[in-house]
Amino acid sequence: VMKLIFMTLISFAYLHAIITIAPEELGAKPGFSGSLEGSLETKRGNTESDAYSMGVKFQYDDNASYLIWSALSGSYAKVAGEKNTDKTYAHVRLIHSLYKSADWESFVQSETNAFTKVKYRRLLGAGLRVHLLDKEMGKIYAGLGAYYEDISYTTTLDPNERNARVNFYVAYVKQFQNNNKLAYTAYYQPKINAFDDYITSHSIELEVTIYQKLYLKFNLSYNRDSMPAVDVNRIDFAQKTSFVYKF
Repeated sequence: VMKLIFMTLISFAYLHAIITIAPEELGAKPGFSGSLEGSLETKRGNTESDAYSMGVKFQYDDNASYLIWSALSGSYAKVAGEKNTDKTYAHVRLIHSLYKSADWESFVQSETNAFTKVKYRRLLGAGLRVHLLDKEMGKIYAGLGAYYEDISYTTTLDPNERNARVNFYVAYVKQFQNNNKLAYTAYYQPKINAFDDYITSHSIELEVTIYQKLYLKFNLSYNRDSMPAVDVNRIDFAQKTSFVYKF
């Protein structure tokens, strides 16, 4: 099964912004830890292109009641001298244990994306996370909360937005031998006062050990924004691969 998943994902691998999707678990990595991710592709000759992705993540787990982590990432690409990717992402999240199978989460996030005409998008949110399954077949989490969203667009046709959205997600994580890991996350985020304005996303990620603390990560994602900026496609599909060093 692992070989089949590995070959399926590697066949779709490509370069985009790096965002870790697997949920973090209290007590899994006590103390300070982190990771560095990066990928680079350069083509010359019949195809002239450059693509860069980089990211960093830090976290602290007190091994008792709380965990805090932060992630920064960005990507940039050009084809035939024309820029076709330019985006950044920053996220900070605090997870606090409430009960044995429930956690409180709060977060802030900021992102930019030149090709969806987002000058900036800033989020502030909180919610409850519940552990639904924790057995040999894997771990399942469900989260329900809300966030405030402030969006500014690069186009003059789109007014700035300030929205309140429901935030619902489910996540699955399966740890295999040699620290290999498979994760899937799905989000549904409608506006509280207009459920026809919603964001959905699906992402599946496979992390494979190369040598000691060095990993290879594959990711597929499918996102849909029901009301994006003017002339922006509602659907984004991405495939990416990157190297990860954990410390």
